[in-house]
Amino acid sequence: MNTTISTKRKLFIYLLYVSLSCLITITLNIIHTVYVLRIDITGVSFAIPTLAGIMFGFMLAHIKSLSAQLSTMAFTDSLTKIYNRLHFAHFLDAEIDKAKRYGTTFSIIFFDLDNFKKVNDNYGHMAGDEVLEQITRIVSKANRSADIFARYGGEEFIILTPETNASGAMAHAERLRSDIENYHFKGVGQVTSSFGVTEFDAEHDTLESLMDRADKALYLAKDYGRNRVERA
Repeated sequence: MNTTISTKRKLFIYLLYVSLSCLITITLNIIHTVYVLRIDITGVSFAIPTLAGIMFGFMLAHIKSLSAQLSTMAFTDSLTKIYNRLHFAHFLDAEIDKAKRYGTTFSIIFFDLDNFKKVNDNYGHMAGDEVLEQITRIVSKANRSADIFARYGGEEFIILTPETNASGAMAHAERLRSDIENYHFKGVGQVTSSFGVTEFDAEHDTLESLMDRADKALYLAKDYGRNRVERA
């Protein structure tokens, strides 16, 4: 689905730039030939600028397409196509600033897959990658449109839930945990996950303290037996 949309968008960009370039080139050629030089337009004098317009438009479209690809690569994870850790940090900084300015709240859901190394060891890294991609689809489907979802690294993921207190984030995390546990991953079977949840405290928290607490909550879930949600 995403590939189809991307291809259509790329085709639209190429057609737009080529059309505009041809239109401008042909118009300038007509003005220059007829009104400046005051000579008749021949087939050659019309064809050469048109060809130049096509080539120039194609070149501009190609540059635009490459620029869009580089921009996407800068803020998305190459495998899962969700936000990467670096870009997630920008959203988190903005949400912290918003919470401190306007007294709003938000929570962080930090989770990873239990014993994921065994998946790679037993079924291979391609199977492991497919699991990560499917996890992304499961979680993205359950998330609200306002939630910011990113791959934090390896099998670790993080969700920023705006306007959500810890209780609401706990309920959402429990739903995600259940959705993942009850999904049958092709060629792998069952995969479970552990979740750590924490709410931002505008009076006392910094970015570092918030992330540290989310990390501790995740490790509590690990210590208590995995496949569970804990809060810190």
